[in-house]
Amino acid sequence: MTTAKNIFDFINSFAPFETQMSFDNSGLLIGDKNAVSDKVIVTLDVTRDVIEQAVSENVGIIISHHPVIFNPIKSLSSTSIPFLCAKNNLTIISAHTNLDIAPNGVNDTLARLCGVVPDKYINEECLIFGHLYETTDCPTFAEYIKNTLDISGLRFSDNGKYISKIAVACGAGGSNVFLAKKYSADAIITGEIKHHEIIFANDNDIAVFDLGHFNSENIIIPELIKKLSEQFPDINFIKSNFTDKMKYVN
Repeated sequence: MTTAKNIFDFINSFAPFETQMSFDNSGLLIGDKNAVSDKVIVTLDVTRDVIEQAVSENVGIIISHHPVIFNPIKSLSSTSIPFLCAKNNLTIISAHTNLDIAPNGVNDTLARLCGVVPDKYINEECLIFGHLYETTDCPTFAEYIKNTLDISGLRFSDNGKYISKIAVACGAGGSNVFLAKKYSADAIITGEIKHHEIIFANDNDIAVFDLGHFNSENIIIPELIKKLSEQFPDINFIKSNFTDKMKYVN
């Protein structure tokens, strides 16, 4: 039977865990490498809802993007996520920044879906510089991203110009706006950006497309399920019930 280690090794083959960034904590973080399960949940985050789903659907292994344990644990509450995972005998594999920067990983997938053709990769910053096939204005591009990613909304700034050179940085990638300036990007697509970074972008005529962290990374879940299902046809890989709790108003 397929074990958690088999799944770990397969993920390691296309998104090597050794490539994770220094601050990260990807890997097999909870449970047993010899654990087996005919159902595996794939999720962006391990939440209480996801644990309840695993228990109710008799799932023994969860693959998450964000690490279920990120910082060193100094105490362990009985209501904490790691405790609940262990209590319910769940094995958790987390593939974070190694999956972000992998070929056809999170950032590659985000660029592709947004119509950005990669020209340069800066993996140590999880950053892609690329171009659009045709120049476009910011409102049109924002609408294109919204429709293509099938999301309820996004924030964007309009520099009043046509754009073609795009920086892509999934997740909390807003700090890459400074490199976007260095490489003369017209715009940056990201999942989180701070106020002072937006000010810098505005001052330097860089349009900002802020999708929200969830929207910029949840796109990898169907891709990962497809890849895993092809490799392990004996396992039913299930998309988690985890959803973005943030609401958008027009």
